[in-house]
Parts: sequence; C-alpha cells; structure tokens
Amino acid sequence: MALIKWTDDFNLGIESVDAQHRHLVEIVNKFDEAMCKGKGSRVMNEILNDLVGYTQEHFADEEKIMTEAGYEGLKRHQAQHRQLLQKVERFQYEFNTEHRRVTSTVQDFLKYWLTSHILKDDKAFAASRQEQPA
Repeated sequence: MALIKWTDDFNLGIESVDAQHRHLVEIVNKFDEAMCKGKGSRVMNEILNDLVGYTQEHFADEEKIMTEAGYEGLKRHQAQHRQLLQKVERFQYEFNTEHRRVTSTVQDFLKYWLTSHILKDDKAFAASRQEQPA
C-alpha cells in the first residue's frame, strides 16, 4: 500500500500544479516502496536527486503562478519552499557524505510535509484564486 494515497482532496484545480503534486507523491511512494522492501539505502541517492531536482522545478512553477496571481502569502510560501528544499538537501548531504542509513525519519518527514503543505498552504492559495473577481 502506498505511503500517500492520492485523493481528490489534494486537487487544487490548477492542472499543472496538480500534475506536479501527483509526481511528487509518486517519488515519495517510490521511496516508501523501496524502504518496505529493505532497499531504501540502495535507491536513496536516486530518489533524493529526483526529489531535489523536481521540487526545485515545481516550486519555481508554483511561485510563478502565485506571483502572476498577486498572491499575498507569496513570501511566506516561498520561505516554506526554501525550508523543505534545505531539509531534503540536508538529508541528501548526510546520506552522501556521512553514509547515514536511511531511516523512517526521512519517510515520515516527506509524507508529513508533502501532505500538510498541499492540504493547508497550497489549498489556501487555490482558495484565494477562487475568491478573486474575474
């Protein structure tokens, strides 16, 4: 069973962002699957590389949409994005340089951050777009 099950609750109604969120969920679920099979350490570098690269791309796209919409919460949202990216880059650094074992801490963090960020912070942006007059 997947660590994060995609449901309609995650949809923001912004097609490009929803597609990117689904892909991020797939990356996290791929990591979870490897962990469950005892192969987390073997695929960790690949998954962290995918996650860092794709997250950077996704955040840039999402922040561009927010900028174009004149979103008042943009600065706070950008800070949250930087915080996540720094945390994932830290996991990557520790794994590559300190040969740290993959633990459920990484897994738990990714699940919590991704789901709570989409359901709370990204949903707040989507709601603000719907409130704007056409």
